[in-house]
Amino acid sequence: MNSVKLQKIIIRTPNWLGDLMMATAFIKAVLDSYPHAQVDLIVKSGFEKLPLPHRGRIWVFDKNRNSSGAFGKSLRADEYDDFYILPPSFSSAWMAFCSGSKKRIGYGGNLRNWLLRPVKHYEHSPRTQHLVKEYFSLLDMPFSFKRHFPKLDISPEWVENQLQGYKELPEGYIAVAPGAIYGAAKQWPVQHYQALVELLRAHQYPIIVLGTEADHEDGETICQQREGVYNWCGKSSLTELVALLAKARLLVSNDSGSMHIMAALQRPQVAIFGSTSLTWTSPLNSSAHVVYLNLSCSPCFQRICPYHHYDCLWKITPEQVFQEALSLLRKA
Repeated sequence: MNSVKLQKIIIRTPNWLGDLMMATAFIKAVLDSYPHAQVDLIVKSGFEKLPLPHRGRIWVFDKNRNSSGAFGKSLRADEYDDFYILPPSFSSAWMAFCSGSKKRIGYGGNLRNWLLRPVKHYEHSPRTQHLVKEYFSLLDMPFSFKRHFPKLDISPEWVENQLQGYKELPEGYIAVAPGAIYGAAKQWPVQHYQALVELLRAHQYPIIVLGTEADHEDGETICQQREGVYNWCGKSSLTELVALLAKARLLVSNDSGSMHIMAALQRPQVAIFGSTSLTWTSPLNSSAHVVYLNLSCSPCFQRICPYHHYDCLWKITPEQVFQEALSLLRKA
């Protein structure tokens, strides 16, 4: 009796943390669409410990240790049937080509059309529909904002395991994440965060400021040694950050990786948008409130404001964000 060969699928996931969180919706759709297939992931080095949905192996790609071509060739023995390529780069398509996979599904452009089989074409101009919907178009399946959303499946036990080193977490804390790796045009002013924290502390909410080591100075400015406000920027690993957000009563952040983690956790959040687009990267989370001014110059997608005024961010007041936060806190 001949055995049926197991279908093997591999997904090259995005390099940006926020995009990776949004891609969890696509990964879950693949898992649901192919319930008996092996579904492996390729992730950028540093993301491998995240609780990502998959049904198989997580491959770690470190561009400092391996070229895309060599990494792709190392996958040949696994004989993948379908290779989904979510990043738009030439190198990710080259990786898929070198893997020898029968189908290499990704969007054309960046001189990579000849590497793909089949080549997918954007149904709309780039950045004019949600990134999750763009990913779903690679699957040729209908997308619904009501049914498909990013999701990290974590258990209370997983959260507690990540936070074993955190013995004195304040009860019912609010998380604030003032950073945005992309650039200043995505960062609400630190002075506004400072004022927001004062408003929240007037209602006795404990505050934890989260971010990378690069955000530490801003964290100190926001905290200013206030009682009940803690600067933990640079003190948590990526999985610890996920766990800290999972336990937070609310997150206030820019359009950033932290914002998309909270969306994938489906937890209450206030997201502040400046130079980027709600249409393209808004948090797909029924518990999210977004603050966006929709100025005539927005979205520009620039790292630095081309007009040097940052009005899309400066004109969002701390009181506006506080009222949005208060609305969510009252629902909790």
